[in-house]
Order: sequence, then structure tokens, then C-alpha cells
Amino acid sequence: MLDSDRYDVIVLGTGLAESIAAAALAKAGKSVLHLDPNEYYGGEQASLTLDEIVAWAEARGAESSEPSSSESSSSWAATPYGSSQRAIFTHCSTTGLGSLAQDRRRYALSLFPALMVSRGTLVSTLISSDVAKYVGFRLLDGVSVWDAASDSPRRVPGSKEDVFRDKSISLPEKRKLMKALLFAGSEFEEDEVFKGYAGLPEGDLCTPGPPGRGCRVRRLLRNARRTERSRPRAGKEVSEKYWGTAVFGGTYVLGPEAMPEIEAASADSAAGDDAKDQGGVQVKVPAHPTPLRATHLVTSPFFLAKSQPSGSDKNVTAHVVAVVTSQPGCLKRPAKEDEEAEDDDAGVVIFPPTDNSPLVRALIMGEGTGSCPAGQWVVYLSSELDGEKDPKELLRPYLEKIGGELAFEAYYLAHRAKDTQEAPEGVVLVQPYSGQHMLTEGLDWEAEQGEKAFRAVLPEGEFFPKPEGEEDEEE
Repeated sequence: MLDSDRYDVIVLGTGLAESIAAAALAKAGKSVLHLDPNEYYGGEQASLTLDEIVAWAEARGAESSEPSSSESSSSWAATPYGSSQRAIFTHCSTTGLGSLAQDRRRYALSLFPALMVSRGTLVSTLISSDVAKYVGFRLLDGVSVWDAASDSPRRVPGSKEDVFRDKSISLPEKRKLMKALLFAGSEFEEDEVFKGYAGLPEGDLCTPGPPGRGCRVRRLLRNARRTERSRPRAGKEVSEKYWGTAVFGGTYVLGPEAMPEIEAASADSAAGDDAKDQGGVQVKVPAHPTPLRATHLVTSPFFLAKSQPSGSDKNVTAHVVAVVTSQPGCLKRPAKEDEEAEDDDAGVVIFPPTDNSPLVRALIMGEGTGSCPAGQWVVYLSSELDGEKDPKELLRPYLEKIGGELAFEAYYLAHRAKDTQEAPEGVVLVQPYSGQHMLTEGLDWEAEQGEKAFRAVLPEGEFFPKPEGEEDEEE
């Protein structure tokens, strides 16, 4: 039973966006109740152990030889959240744990594998909230592109020195390449080349149509420039540091006792006229005998009825999370003259699209990332699809190309809504990421959604205000 049934804000879900919003609102002085019916933190950005990811897949319809969990009960599936999860995540399947079972709690398998870029929104949020002081980072060791001709990975140069050391192009071509990259990453708006074109839309200058969300080349080059080498940053379980809203005075409840039933406050309800006048909402949870009331409810669409994406309104992505017990060949660095090369621990491999296959992205994380025990690696593969397709049939050939002895595999399709859902009165919706670049843009999207939710509740409030006299550490 909770201490109170009235709060300024109730937040549903412990995903990164929801957790940022909850922490910021609690720090701003709002009374916050944070609920999540899952038995783990992180929501859609959770990092799960081996047995947890098997239970996660079972609850969403997978068949497994492992013992069933309470999460997969029919009562869970009948809730708006359970129903939406089963519609969003389909074709789930896992292999048995086998010899990995004894160390099953030593894994951190992400449902949202992504890289944190060094000049992104999330980094700025981490700094302004002081959470950066409690989070560790590491640079991505390497990026490779799969060469179809040689059927092997080809390393992408990670610095100016690497570019000029590469022998695949001539010296004049290298100079042209570096000139183009330096220009793209610079403050070129005042360049003489653009004088006289300032009034034209960017789309008329560069593309046949309006540009997409930001210029990705410029954004990534600027992030690379902030680090010693051209590598985006990879962060692990960043959202975990925001979950403890109790640090700022918030209250949270985790597990089935927090399964919400949402309804708008009405004049004849237990909430009374005061809640209606404030545009409030009511939430019923098993953990409390009476309805909980709040002026604002912050939630993703997953907790609302009729939130499942359908037809052309969704993006479909195939995923696999795998554990290998021998080093993938693409992580091995070629030895330099008179120098012993140290192999990579974390890397990205891109499989370019062909006439018969889509673009496939691979993220590989080893012991140094805290994802698995020593001598093992976690491999994430993803690919956007035009429609439904068996994820195992699509992705396993790429998993075999990555190499390493397979010890565990979990496959699923994710259906993410393209369109923004309209929020009921008193509800602030946190929109899930539905783009095609989750690997490099997903975490910043979540941070932006967290701040957007904060400003929807407190339009004039300061988002994670910095204490007086404290210096700006962002640079």
C-alpha cells in the first residue's frame, strides 16, 4: 500500500525517456509516482539476463524449453500493456540456455542496442542532471563494412592517420576525401561558397525533396571530432541511473502490483470535481486499494488501449540477440610491423543491401562492455523489412558470417508505429523511436522525448537546473 493516493505526476514505464522525465520532474519539486508492471527496470531499453530474455520472449508468444514465468500468464496478456507487447513484438523464439545456464545472471542483453554519440542530446542530459558522474563510457573499437567480393569485413578508417595509411585509394583521392569530410563537419554556413544562397531552402540546395531529420553525415562527424579517435561512444544501461527518482523525492513500484488501469477523472468518480477541474487522471493498481489520482500521466502508448500499430502505419525490424563463445573474426585486428595488435572488444559491422537482401547492421560487444563473461561476445543484428518475415530465416546467415561459436540465440520482429498517437486529456505521451537508425539515433530520441514530456508538464520549468556556482562540464 502506498503512502498517498494523490500525486502531481504518475509515470508509467521505466524506459529511458520516462525515467528522465520522472527524475527531472521530481527534482523540480513535483510529487512523482513511477510505476512499471515488469519485474525488471528499463522498459523498452532494458538490459536482461539470459533467463529474463527467455521469459520476455515467452510472454510475447515464444515457445521455449525453459520454465515459464509469471509474466506470460493469460492475465498479463489480457491487459492493454500485455496486448500491445504481443502485437508489437512477434515471431519471438529462443534457443535453450545449455551450458550458459549456470552463468545466466552474468549477462546484460539489451532490447535496445544502440550507441551514444558524444555530442548528442543524451550526453547533454547526462551532464546537466549530474548523472554523467556515475556512468562509465568506452569508445567503440572499430567499424567495418562487409565486402561481398571477398566475403569478409573491411575496416573503415577511424582517423585521418588511418585514411592516409589505407592503400585502397590514391593520395590525391585521400586529400579530396579529407577535404570533403572536414568541410561537412565544419561551420560552413558563413563560407563564401554559400554567399547568395542563404535564402534558398536546404532541400533545394542538396536534395530533390525536403531533408530528413538532421544531416547525419555532419552530425556524426561532429561527434567523432569530440573524441580522440573517430568513434561514437557506447553506453551501457544509461537509463539505470535515472530510475531511482526516490533520490529527488519520487516513489516507484515495480512488478505485477504496478499493472495500471487508466481512466480519466470524472465528476461522479472517487476523484471528485477537483481532479476533473485540474484535467487529472485516475490510475488503479493492485498495490493500492483506492484509485490513484494525478494532474498529469506520463506514459508510452503501450499502456493505452488500441495502441498497436497496424498496416502501413508501422516500421517492421527483424532482430537477433546472440551469444558466441569464441571471438568473431571481424574483431581481430591485423598486426602492424614491429607491433602486436590488440583485438577489438566492441565493434559495428554493416552489411550493405543488395538486390536480394536488405541492409543489416551488427553490433558486437565483449567482456569489456559488461555484457557477458570473459571469453564470450554478444552479437546484435537488425534489419528493416517491408513486411512480415521470419527473423531467423533472414538473420542467421549474417550471424554465421560474423563468426564465433553460437551458444544462444533469440529472434523477434519489432513493429514500431510511424505516426504520433493523439493523447487523451491529462496524458503526456512519450513516443517510441520508429526510425531506421536506432543504432546511432535511438538514445538521443529517448532523451529528447524525456525532456519534451517534462516541458509538457512544466512549460516554464527549468530542465535539470545546474546549482549556482557550478561550472559547465559539457566540454
